[in-house]
Amino acid sequence: MEWATKVLSWTLWTPLIGAILLLLVPRGQRALACAVAMATALVTLGLTGVLITHFDADATGYQFVERVPWLPDYGVAYLLGIDGVSLWLVALTAVLSVLAVAYVALAPTLLAGGGMPPPQHTRAFLFHLLLLETALLGVFMALDLVLFYVFFELTLVPTYFLIALWGGERRSYAALKFFLYTFLGSLFMLLAALWLAFTHYRATGEMTFELMRLQAFVAQGGVPFEVQKWLFLAFALAFAIKLPLVPFHTWWPLAMGEAPIPVVVIFLKTGAYAFLRFALPLFPDAAQAFAPLGLALAAIAVVYAAIVAIVQFDMKQVALYAVVSHAGFIMMGLFALNQTGFAGSVVQQLNHGVTMGAMFLLLGMLHMRTRTLEIDKLGGLKAQMPLFSAMFLIVMLASVALPGTNGFIGEFLCLLGAYQAAHSGQIATFWVVLGATGTILSVVYMLWMFQRVFYGPTPERLRTVRDLTLGEMALVLPLIALIFWIGVRPISLTQTMERAAQEWTKPYARQMGAELAGQGK
Repeated sequence: MEWATKVLSWTLWTPLIGAILLLLVPRGQRALACAVAMATALVTLGLTGVLITHFDADATGYQFVERVPWLPDYGVAYLLGIDGVSLWLVALTAVLSVLAVAYVALAPTLLAGGGMPPPQHTRAFLFHLLLLETALLGVFMALDLVLFYVFFELTLVPTYFLIALWGGERRSYAALKFFLYTFLGSLFMLLAALWLAFTHYRATGEMTFELMRLQAFVAQGGVPFEVQKWLFLAFALAFAIKLPLVPFHTWWPLAMGEAPIPVVVIFLKTGAYAFLRFALPLFPDAAQAFAPLGLALAAIAVVYAAIVAIVQFDMKQVALYAVVSHAGFIMMGLFALNQTGFAGSVVQQLNHGVTMGAMFLLLGMLHMRTRTLEIDKLGGLKAQMPLFSAMFLIVMLASVALPGTNGFIGEFLCLLGAYQAAHSGQIATFWVVLGATGTILSVVYMLWMFQRVFYGPTPERLRTVRDLTLGEMALVLPLIALIFWIGVRPISLTQTMERAAQEWTKPYARQMGAELAGQGK
């Protein structure tokens, strides 16, 4: 159908169109600006619904592909497409964007420096938020390395301004560190992509940055193994910084700690997706060689971030280090290099947006009322805010992987995939066991925080704090529904990504088969 060939572009560029329309809204017209932004976000969400309903789970390869020459003399194309993985990340981006815009519209108090813009700046805030949505959607749709790099870096621009203009007290330093740290890291990926494209040109006489063609070129022996390793490391460094993976995570707690809540809510795991889509499939031999190191770093990240979370005094910082720990589980699943770990990694990427998105929304609502998230200044909130306490408890239990929630499915599949890799002799079992201890540590830091914040005596100044409004509950309830839906019916996600998992693991399955055959001889 003709419309199907353009549905990705409409989905991608609708937030940008909405951002341009916001510029036509008179300054100070907060309600009108919120209405335009909400309408834009809802239209984008509706388009992702079209993608889901027309997606063929039994088909292999990418769907809804759009290809338009961009810089044909240099092999650069406007190339979009999605599979069973990017489909759900696109949909989740649209859902979280609607909730982020709604959070801005429903915020009861609007004070600069408190995580929200003053009324006269709401239009500018929403403008940058919609730009960020477009950039994130582009990351999950791009199948050309240059186009991907453009969107990957474009996420930095609106995020920088959102933090620098409307962040916390250290917003200027946090925004600058975020921009420089992630931008410089991504340059390694760009240099490696250029080298790969020129190598393809020298071998075939044709310049291209198309992912599928470069992937086939490398698979056919176009890049020697020794060179593959360096190219893989260049891609991996850029994506590990953006993930963030220990020890490249230092920008994350500072930048996101100062960032407004809507930014933290929609800032998905683009680094994890980039590992999955580009670094590992492009260089399968190098990925196989570095898998033990990658899984070791991932296991260390799980435990290290959990230990650091235990000693934090701020609820937002606890949640941010929980994200770093969850990133470790995501990478454990990926570096297992099998279908089980792949499925777990993707589910855990979705869980990050669902569970931690809900948690940061709740933390933002709490900060609006108390003007602090310092644990020592809170207490007894269960008596003052029973609805808030109940919703926070559900989200917290999902974060610590309680069976029946989405967190359990994601971490279980990641650990199971890593165990299967260890059982086949690819990696050391020690790292799997170490990573598994992170689930125990997560219970420690989350329950300890919950006990101190929601139980005990209530400080005098908090005895008049009101509970959640119906509008605020409506923001979080969709994510809580997803927590249980994924936890009870994970097959609704894994079935869609089955074909993608099979294609993704083919190079590693062939290599394992060759190694086993050699050992048999």
